Amino acid sequence: VPQPKGTLMMRVLISASTFPIKRDDGTPRFVYDLAEALSRRCEVTVLAPDAPGAARQEWMAGMDVRRFTYFRPRRWQSLAYGHGMRDNLRGSFRCKLQPLPFVWAQSRATRSLVRQKGIQVVNSHWMIPQGLTAAWARGPAKRFHHVLSVHAADVYMLQKLSFGPALARFIHKRTDFVFADGSHVRDSLDRLLGYPSEAVLQPNGVQIDLFGGNGNVEPIETPFRDGHLLFFGRFSEKKGVTYLLRAMPKILERHPGIGLVLIGYGALEGELRSEVSRLAIGQSVKFVGRQPHTEIVRYLRGCRAAMVPSIIDRYGETEGMPTVGLEAMAAGTKGIGSAVDGIPDVIRHRENGWLCRQKDPDDLAEKILDALADPPTSGIIQNAVDTAARFDWPKVAARYVEVFERLAGQSGAAAHEASVMSH
Repeated sequence: VPQPKGTLMMRVLISASTFPIKRDDGTPRFVYDLAEALSRRCEVTVLAPDAPGAARQEWMAGMDVRRFTYFRPRRWQSLAYGHGMRDNLRGSFRCKLQPLPFVWAQSRATRSLVRQKGIQVVNSHWMIPQGLTAAWARGPAKRFHHVLSVHAADVYMLQKLSFGPALARFIHKRTDFVFADGSHVRDSLDRLLGYPSEAVLQPNGVQIDLFGGNGNVEPIETPFRDGHLLFFGRFSEKKGVTYLLRAMPKILERHPGIGLVLIGYGALEGELRSEVSRLAIGQSVKFVGRQPHTEIVRYLRGCRAAMVPSIIDRYGETEGMPTVGLEAMAAGTKGIGSAVDGIPDVIRHRENGWLCRQKDPDDLAEKILDALADPPTSGIIQNAVDTAARFDWPKVAARYVEVFERLAGQSGAAAHEASVMSH
């Protein structure tokens, strides 16, 4: 068990609803990567939901990970993890009973950890439920500084609720600083609040040492004669995988020996497999399931181009800047993304990647064909690598720490001023 860090280090609580149960279990891990990078400069505690088989307290890469129980019996907890909260709620009546207990339990655990460990800053990820639980735990007494990180789905969900604007304003008024991972998310938050959020744009980071700098990772042996295209991520509507499949026949006309590898899992997997059958492209598409990051790197190193075909789905939701886009860029892979939300904040067409219109299989196919024809000497790949380097997790963490220290410094100065005046 790691020894406690020095008392002079900033004490930070990272609050999230998605966090790996095992270090590389295929769960989206951008909160984990941020927390790990922060742990090199701060004393980090992570608060995440409990799950069957998870340790309620453990040390992971220098972080004290605490998991709160929000429903009984424990095996019935099903709101978090799996296909994601939104899809879980749509797929299970039992899940619909769990949001209020979840908010109460996470808020209670937040307040307890702040008191027990002397937490100075709480960084909550997603406005709901974590931003709400932190705002509730903080109370009017301002027990800690609150830094909120918004990631798209939270803002879009609040937009659809009649009480969403009021709830957003309640959370924002108990927040000291806001990071948004895409410009569209930031603008949507401003509209939701009805006034400027003053959110600072900060896409998620990338593990440069894993995706870009580890020469010991060998490329996967491609399962197709002329190489493979790659998608990796959760199989949900906003990921746009259906449109990628519909682009494949046009690509196969020009490159009949190429194939598509799909890494991931999700509620839409059955529909995607049916679409593959309908398009009669089963020989050119391979589902490989959930994979650890080390295997994703191998698939990236061996692929001819990586896809980020995100869309605005039927519920009005999309993504910020998906981490998969930066991971592909860091690996020196040609990347094609949709021009939605935070993707154009990072990918610039024919400069460091390719942008296509969302929900347009023909345009997506054209951009993929253009990428496949682009020579290595064009400089696009090198520009992508250089872009990704700016988002190395230690650099992103340094921006968070700068905000944490500024907030702590302001409160320290205010306390000193109050002490002087009292004398």
